[in-house]
Amino acid sequence: MQKKSKFQLRSIIIFISISLLGFILSLSSPILAMGTSAIRLEGENYQQAYNRVRKTGPKRFMMEGLKTPEDLQVILEAIDLQTIPRVSSLKGLEQEFAYVRDSRFLKTEEPDFPRRLTWLYPDDGCYARAELAARKLVDHGYTSPKKIFAFGDLKAETPNSEKGYVEWWYHVAVTYRVDDLIYVLDPALDPNHPMQLKDWHQAIGGEEAHIRYAICSYKTFDTDSDCVRPKQIGRNQAEFEQRNFLYEEWDRLVDLDRNPILELGDSPPWLNHFFQNINKILN
Repeated sequence: MQKKSKFQLRSIIIFISISLLGFILSLSSPILAMGTSAIRLEGENYQQAYNRVRKTGPKRFMMEGLKTPEDLQVILEAIDLQTIPRVSSLKGLEQEFAYVRDSRFLKTEEPDFPRRLTWLYPDDGCYARAELAARKLVDHGYTSPKKIFAFGDLKAETPNSEKGYVEWWYHVAVTYRVDDLIYVLDPALDPNHPMQLKDWHQAIGGEEAHIRYAICSYKTFDTDSDCVRPKQIGRNQAEFEQRNFLYEEWDRLVDLDRNPILELGDSPPWLNHFFQNINKILN
């Protein structure tokens, strides 16, 4: 009887230990991670949005000694140019920009055509777009980028919002430099070409937004990830994160009385603008 009791006790202890270990691993596992929303609600400032997200967002197990993008924020003038990967030419960077912007690889049941990253839904999901953009660049054989995180009272004008603008408490995109000029690849803000950092800075709020920046590994997923030596999330998880916003993008175009089949398919707005500009030159 005593042996049976000891066996049962040992079984209970083992069960509890395994369950606890599984719980801890689930908290720290990138597979179960959900990206941090960038949305800043109407009337909120950066600190209020930050506090709301920290209070209501998913709780994650944070490794001791981890340095997040928020921990490493600096002002624009303090960005270390040497930490940003250098590429040989602007022409080559523009070609890679177009490749990332136009790649259609996200499969959905409805509509029955592959989708691009959600450049036409700038409200949220920048972390997922930047993650998959970085992967596309690396898989394409291009120089590995860095990610640039911006924090502040961010506000960007856009034709892809009913309000004409979106507001964030943080934003992230991939970045390179050509000689001493830093460029940001962010088709959600400018789908026509890479933006110089000074222009990107103005596009997300400028001096009034009190913006601070962090330059992180291209494997850094969001504001809760390690900035320096992160463990990259799985490709399936990255695509899952982006798919969360595909329906939002479709609905946004419907709300704007635009044609999602055309714009998300073969006739994105930047393609139409290109041909419009060509016609202006020819005429």
